[in-house]
Amino acid sequence: MNIINHIQDLLYRYECVILPGFGAFLSQRQPAYIQEDTGAFYPPKKLVSFNGQLVKSDGLLANYISEAENISYPAAVNRIAFFVNNLENSLNSDGTVELDNIGQFSYSEEGNLQFEPVEKLNFLTDSFGLESINAGKVNREVY
Repeated sequence: MNIINHIQDLLYRYECVILPGFGAFLSQRQPAYIQEDTGAFYPPKKLVSFNGQLVKSDGLLANYISEAENISYPAAVNRIAFFVNNLENSLNSDGTVELDNIGQFSYSEEGNLQFEPVEKLNFLTDSFGLESINAGKVNREVY
């Protein structure tokens, strides 16, 4: 299993998953809402964002990889470091990097790292199986 899949697994369970040396994926719960103009109903979800200043390892990802793949903790730390190195190299050479079902990284014109999350995936387990529905707009007549 690759590191991206492990990050996805952890985003379902935790609000912060740190990719040591690179940054942290943060998830925040958003309540269900109705889009007024279309009448579409959207279930609650977890919005994923990225903070490039949280780079120090809390051990969560390495411990998870160690247990999931039955490897030692130092081996998991090395796999993460190798992944981060490849991620940074790809980002510097291509300008953008896509992490499947998480989001896309790119650099702004000012050279700042930007993150655009994938909208189609909902990391909120309470909303598993719920999709948006179009209920249509209700027209009320005033008597």
